[in-house]
Amino acid sequence: MKHIIFLLLTLMLLAPQAFASPEFKFDFATQVTNDGTYTKHWSDVYPPDPKADIIFYSAAYNVSYERLTALRFLYVVYDPYSNVVAVQTQDSFNRNYGPSIVFSTLHPGSDWLEGIYKVKIVVYDMIDRDAFKDNVATDPFAIGMDPDKYKTFYETGSNAGALGILLSRGNPIAQAVLNFRIDRSVTIYPPDRFLLHDVKFTDGINDRIVGEKLQIEVKLDNNYKEDGTVKLAMLVDSALVSTQEVTVKGLNTSTVLFDAKAGKLGTFKLHFGADTPDVKYKNAELTFTIKNESDATRLDVPKITITGMNINKEFVPFGENVTVSVSAINNGKTGSKTITVYSNRVPVGSAEMSLLYLEEKTVEIPLDLKNKGINKITVSDAPALFRNVFVQDAETSSIQDNPVLKRVSESPLKVSMVVVFLAFAGVLYYIRNRLKYDDFPAATTTEAVLNNPMKTVLPDLGAFKNAGAGTKSWLLQMFKPKASEPGQKFTEPLKQDRDYRILHRQDVKVKLISKLRNEMKKKLRR
Repeated sequence: MKHIIFLLLTLMLLAPQAFASPEFKFDFATQVTNDGTYTKHWSDVYPPDPKADIIFYSAAYNVSYERLTALRFLYVVYDPYSNVVAVQTQDSFNRNYGPSIVFSTLHPGSDWLEGIYKVKIVVYDMIDRDAFKDNVATDPFAIGMDPDKYKTFYETGSNAGALGILLSRGNPIAQAVLNFRIDRSVTIYPPDRFLLHDVKFTDGINDRIVGEKLQIEVKLDNNYKEDGTVKLAMLVDSALVSTQEVTVKGLNTSTVLFDAKAGKLGTFKLHFGADTPDVKYKNAELTFTIKNESDATRLDVPKITITGMNINKEFVPFGENVTVSVSAINNGKTGSKTITVYSNRVPVGSAEMSLLYLEEKTVEIPLDLKNKGINKITVSDAPALFRNVFVQDAETSSIQDNPVLKRVSESPLKVSMVVVFLAFAGVLYYIRNRLKYDDFPAATTTEAVLNNPMKTVLPDLGAFKNAGAGTKSWLLQMFKPKASEPGQKFTEPLKQDRDYRILHRQDVKVKLISKLRNEMKKKLRR
């Protein structure tokens, strides 16, 4: 009994491999996928355009041998006159029991004739079963002779060719024939390349109220691999309302939004158009009704929302009023609302605001603030909106009465820029004067002055001319010849050029050098 049970279990395990017969499927697909599924081509008709894709879908089931599948698919294309116009091959290699699924893409030639084309498909099994039995070991002792080789083979099979178990041509195991047509009148795009569908109002309400803003949402599918652009038109009862150019990535969906306004009463039909025949429509029409507010049932209570708040001044003297402007909109039934203004959480003013449906209004509320210092102004139902007002004594608020100081306080940035400019100008003026009057050689150059005073202090006429007033005065006062000296009767200061010539006379030069050395030595002793 045990032997019978064991035999039955063995047969059950071997049944898929022993008894399942090979199966094959061939067809034309619209796109290449990675999950093995495919979408059948919409017509099997193609234009003679090299941009068109003729995609062959091929699938083989139950063809593995020892958990290894190696197939070659051959495609031979014949034109209407039985002439071969294309040959393609596609290989499939799997290390499992799963099916072999391949996609092969053919591009028609621009010179292809119109008519019916035939595709003959042959499937080759590339496994050499005899070599497999001779070259592949299954015994653990034989595998142990070269474990790395067999590890690679049994896990991935990538070294099957090196083991010599793959044929160069293969054995044909299946064949099939497919037909397609070449027609110059068709395009490469599917008839529903763009699919416009599922139009609706974004809030999901079809009963509208006159005067309200509308937003319509519609989805646009691109069923082709390349990006596409289409210009959509939204119409109401065949009257153009809005247009929009939309670009959708290949094999993707975009959500398109249109804005409109409910302008008149009645029941209307909303639909779409496009500038290309490649757009198909599905659930792309919408019927809606526009009513008066009084006839609408979806508005039950007013919905007045505060949208903004502002003040007319931030600094005020004590006893002076501040005006607060409050803006609001009503998204509900016509009604009113009391707007209360607070200063540091204490009510200081209020106003009644009445609004129709979708009406926007601004109301001004005067405030008499009694607290000196900072007053935080807030509005009821909108705590996030606040302003600060500083209340000060009347005598300290002279800035409000002085027009000059008022202009200064209103433009602090400009005042800061002027101060910076004046400071910069003062620094430049100071540096200029230092360079002009303090250009006598520094202590670090004293040795050079003693060694060569003429070259260092007065190297040329230009140097004397460009010397500062302090240096010139010191030199002229120090070396000016006395009236008692022979040939020198100078009692008044001379002009720069003449002074320089006097200093460069030979007898004056000697005195200059001597006196300059003595003077510099005195300075060094100090």
